[in-house]
Amino acid sequence: MAPSTQRSIMQSFVQIWGLDRLLPIVPGTFLSWIETPIFLSQFGMIAASGAIAFWLGTRARPQLTKLALHSLPRSWAATFVRVAVSVAPPLIWLLALWSAAVIAKLAGVALPLVNAGIALLVAWVFIRLLSFFVRSPLASATISVVAWSIAALSILGLLDPLVRQLDASAIRVGTYRLSALTAFNALFALAALLWLTTILFRFLHRQIARAESLTPSLQVLLVQLLQIFLPALAVVIALATAGIDLTALTVVFGAVGLGVGLGLQRLVSNLVAGLTLLAGKTIKPGDIIEYKNSYGWVTAMGARYVTLRTRDGVEHLVPNDYFLENGVENWSYSDVRLRLHVPVGISYDSDVRQAIALCVDAAKSVQRVLERPEPLCLVNAFGDSSINLEIRVWIEDARNGTHNVKSEVLLAVWDRFKEAGIKFPFPQRDVHIVSGPPAGEAIRP
Repeated sequence: MAPSTQRSIMQSFVQIWGLDRLLPIVPGTFLSWIETPIFLSQFGMIAASGAIAFWLGTRARPQLTKLALHSLPRSWAATFVRVAVSVAPPLIWLLALWSAAVIAKLAGVALPLVNAGIALLVAWVFIRLLSFFVRSPLASATISVVAWSIAALSILGLLDPLVRQLDASAIRVGTYRLSALTAFNALFALAALLWLTTILFRFLHRQIARAESLTPSLQVLLVQLLQIFLPALAVVIALATAGIDLTALTVVFGAVGLGVGLGLQRLVSNLVAGLTLLAGKTIKPGDIIEYKNSYGWVTAMGARYVTLRTRDGVEHLVPNDYFLENGVENWSYSDVRLRLHVPVGISYDSDVRQAIALCVDAAKSVQRVLERPEPLCLVNAFGDSSINLEIRVWIEDARNGTHNVKSEVLLAVWDRFKEAGIKFPFPQRDVHIVSGPPAGEAIRP
């Protein structure tokens, strides 16, 4: 193929792909331009700075490790070193090219190839930084595509025309002008801010959980407030960043508030109830509470419900407003000690005082029964067939069960009553037989 034909094909390629706007081709062809000293000097500058950057970046690990150990908490040092080592080569390369471009601009020399390299390196550094924080493969791929696309559009000189076209595509809502560019900026800002607030929430959640000075209920309250406040703050900042006047959305927010009041009344009620429970410290994680003739301990408190785990291993998700409507029976609100009532019946032929002493001795023999307050046994009532006694004992580990303690107390009572000859009652009924009239005598009405 003749050289003139090759140059014609290359010139067509350059014009089709917009490279004629990227590179100052003189005297008009790409092939002649790449043979010029300015192109070779730029190419050599990029190659040399890249080689030096990777050489320095691979040898910066010891210095970065030392800096991290002296300046950062030990839990952050490993992550910082891993991120810094990965980003150091392209970042050094970017700084070197950026310095060269600034110097060339001050000297009045254009370096289009260096500027293209700077755009690509910015995208590269941005993607590498985000790859350490974005765990989702889909989100990571999306960020890569967007970053490389913006870099490519900037290199080809198409970014500014695209921005102008997006800004020209607009509609008016009253006095407010909503363009495609504004909507894109708002969505991008919202996605970035929500991602940042997620990272911030995880960090603050860990710090709150480690704070020994905060009570469990206050920790849960702070976490729930962060779950509400941080996303709301992200939305407000995103709208303000896009240039949207928040006062213009007052009617919209009012309509949304009305919809929340009507359609999401129960959800809002549970949310407010949860904050009320936490602020009043009525319930906190670890508390033992009674629920529907059973009991369990609180394992978690959310925005909508309290997680209650029973001794059977069943977890009840109880709505927060249930406790405000029905009250809370908290067995460990101010004291972990709990008193149990164990009923015992003896026959009327038994010695009541001896039976009371044996019941108290039996209760004291159970390991989980506290010595202080002391166990008591009282006469509760005179029943139809028995004298009803009641043993009252205190325990401090209700989480380990209450019925098993009652069972041990009753077994100890059984052993002592059997040795002492005290009898347990059986149901008794007195039957009175009324005799009929003599035989042969008619029954008068």
